[in-house]
Amino acid sequence: MIFSHILSGFILAGAGIGVFWHFFGRIALFNRLLWGFFLLTTSLAALISVVHFAGYESLEPLRQSMIVLSDSLGVVCAVTAVYALLNQRTLSLITFVATILFGLFLFISLSLPDGRVFTPIVPSLGILVLMLLAVFSLLQRNKRGLWVVLAAMMMGLATKADSFNNFVHPTDFYHYATTLALWFFGKASDWRAGTRLIEKK
Repeated sequence: MIFSHILSGFILAGAGIGVFWHFFGRIALFNRLLWGFFLLTTSLAALISVVHFAGYESLEPLRQSMIVLSDSLGVVCAVTAVYALLNQRTLSLITFVATILFGLFLFISLSLPDGRVFTPIVPSLGILVLMLLAVFSLLQRNKRGLWVVLAAMMMGLATKADSFNNFVHPTDFYHYATTLALWFFGKASDWRAGTRLIEKK
């Protein structure tokens, strides 16, 4: 049992659920579902990690699969959701389905033995796209872009957790950096940062 990993995992899982509930509960349906796939897959991966670090090491294959799901389907959903958020777009069913299918395709591809080598590349590309979207948004004086920049920076730092092992364990650093990233995404959707996409009644 590794208490620090359990604590940081619980914090990350709670952040994902809390951010989704607090910030994304009233946006348009398909936008909300994409944020849900991103935030809740991250939370589920963290919860499985908590159980794993509590002593149930047999869950390691499931834990790895959930991490890959979060880094593939979750990241693809985040990119589309952020694009819609920054451009104040209500996503259509076709866009939603296409995003999910592409994310699942990536997940299946990365789960194959020959595809595992590309696992770190997908989140890195997703972070790069998020940063480009945010910078373009800032050029248009959209203050939401700043929060997305901060979120992307935290996600980038999380992927470099091993570089900070002299200060904190890489697993804990990853959990805490990702927690901050999720909170920054939530702040980007806050109505005080701009006009929210309220679901039409």
